[in-house]
Amino acid sequence: MLSRRSFVKVVGGTGLAAAGAATGLATLSPRASAAGASLPVSLANRSGSGTVYAYISGSDASGWPGFVGADGAFNRLPSPSSVLTPVPDYAIPLGGSGSAATTVPLQEYVIGGRVWFSVDDRIQFFVNPPGGSGGVPGLVQPGFTSSDPNWQTQWTFAEFTFNSANLYANISYVDMVALPIAMASTGAGGNQSVSPLPDGALASIASGLQAQHAADGAPWDQLVATGSGGAPLRILAPSHSPTDFGGYWDPYLDAVWSHYAGTPLTVNAQGSSGTYSGTVSGDAFVFGGLNDDGVAFTRPSAVDIFGCASGPLYNSGSDARGAVAARLAAALNRSSLLVAGGDNQPDGVSPSGYYQDPVTNHYARLVHQYATIGYAFPYDDVGPTGAAPVDGHLQDAAPTSWTLTLGNAGGA
Repeated sequence: MLSRRSFVKVVGGTGLAAAGAATGLATLSPRASAAGASLPVSLANRSGSGTVYAYISGSDASGWPGFVGADGAFNRLPSPSSVLTPVPDYAIPLGGSGSAATTVPLQEYVIGGRVWFSVDDRIQFFVNPPGGSGGVPGLVQPGFTSSDPNWQTQWTFAEFTFNSANLYANISYVDMVALPIAMASTGAGGNQSVSPLPDGALASIASGLQAQHAADGAPWDQLVATGSGGAPLRILAPSHSPTDFGGYWDPYLDAVWSHYAGTPLTVNAQGSSGTYSGTVSGDAFVFGGLNDDGVAFTRPSAVDIFGCASGPLYNSGSDARGAVAARLAAALNRSSLLVAGGDNQPDGVSPSGYYQDPVTNHYARLVHQYATIGYAFPYDDVGPTGAAPVDGHLQDAAPTSWTLTLGNAGGA
């Protein structure tokens, strides 16, 4: 249950202006019936727009980055001599909204992939030279800063890996909320589906963040990226905020540190990691029997809380400290440490108790008003033991089809 930013690895690099951190690739267990290296991928346009492009990026089995073309073949990227070399155009034009899906006959495995959609304009991708001897070139993907050349383009993506073990695909709101994507698959796992955000969700979340800024003065409004006409193009997660949140969390952290100076906090690390109990001693949580790897659980910053990957909440992997850090990060983002049952994490608080404090991750709160599945921060899969998964994924050991649909406008 230890999620990171998302389950795939950003291929060979990052977005422009250092946007988006690379992530760990999930370990996918082999299944009795392994997936064959052939899969029809259907791409449907229900966006309401007549001009939509799709792209399929990732790396091949050797780890070399590239794009899948409309014919289903994997095109390895060239190794350029200079940074930010434009990538050849591998756009797959889709039919008008409501038209028949475009099917790409995927012919080989793709690791750490993304299926991108853009409306009206094509996405600009770039490639950087290998970072060292024997390395691979780095795909430069759209970033999350206004200096990115794709900033005014309306784009979104879903993530996937297709290998001999299975197809594993997910939607995620860890980086942003944008145009809705739905997914469906058939195969050994039966018929599976992932629902998109409902109509109007993007505008409603944007309005909610602007209202939250008016209420507390924090830069929630800065997360809303708008197009030339003023409508929201995408909403950034706080980890990509162009404005520092500074001491936003200080009042909540003051209250938490004061409360747990005299009250034990129990953390069920779940899995095989055990349960740990601790209190605040000095400026840090100290959990009996837990090896903290030399990094104490001191008061985190706003960057630490929103990103779940730095300071006392750094990702130490699959050890017990990492499991405890993940559950502290989830409890802080949800402001669930001071509600009834908050001294028992994560089992003591149901989702109805999340985001009740005025100081909380309001981006996640608003996302979950509209999305019952899909991560809104890196450890959004942390929940009471036995709770249903909320990560918005589908997985099949022997898939026979995979469909991705942009938008939920009417049409056949």
